[in-house]
Amino acid sequence: MAQIAMMTPDQARSFMDGNKPDTYTLLDVRQEWEYEEEHLPGALLLPLSELPDRMDEVDAGKPVVVYCRTGGRSMAAAVLLDGQGFTGISNLVGGMSAWNGHTAFGPMELGLVEFTGSETPEEVVLKAYAMENALHDFYVQRADWAETMERIELFMTLAGFEDRHKDTLFELYCRVAGRDVDREAFEEVALRGEGAVEGGVEIGEFLNRYPDAFDDEQGILQLSSMIEAQALDYYQRCAARAENDDARDVLDLLAREEKAHLRLLGKAMDLRGE
Repeated sequence: MAQIAMMTPDQARSFMDGNKPDTYTLLDVRQEWEYEEEHLPGALLLPLSELPDRMDEVDAGKPVVVYCRTGGRSMAAAVLLDGQGFTGISNLVGGMSAWNGHTAFGPMELGLVEFTGSETPEEVVLKAYAMENALHDFYVQRADWAETMERIELFMTLAGFEDRHKDTLFELYCRVAGRDVDREAFEEVALRGEGAVEGGVEIGEFLNRYPDAFDDEQGILQLSSMIEAQALDYYQRCAARAENDDARDVLDLLAREEKAHLRLLGKAMDLRGE
């Protein structure tokens, strides 16, 4: 389980006042244009969309305080760091919004799927399949609500990625189960939670919990990056504990593709609706 501390703005100020800047890393995971508009002094910029490929730029020997706009992307980044063995991680609750005295949202941990490490190979795939199905439905819904053709195309492209992942996961399930499996019967078991993954949160419920945090297309893109980061973290954790090379290779492939999805979302956020 992730060991991440939740730090309020007042606690962050006290921490920064009481420690020399070179003894910790203040990590900003927003996009570059957000950083240029405003950032905390001394912060290292590593956008969430680039973090998986640039973690070596973060000193693993120092505490890390992660922040973003409202605390969601930073929580996703903190979980990714935790999954790769970083310790002493804190998430700035409410992000820059709370730092500036605006409404402080909660930690915004999406919790789409939980990996305990005790799952069987079959259970790993079932959870992943349910997660990918939830992401597909989310992206299709976002495409229906999108205001520009570019956004419609982006969300439908992402939905198509999730469909392909579902096909890959079904093939993997047949392999780890050692038998042919009926697809409909498999889906009935995998999707029994009606959109919410066991141990996780349904995306619509999450949006209802934070109605003001993701109320425009930029916010939805930020939420999408949180989702893709969680999927990446899940596949990386599962691959690290995979019991055979075949399953590990598939999970590594899915993790690499999630990294590509994150980069795509980062580019979309940089357009800022232009």
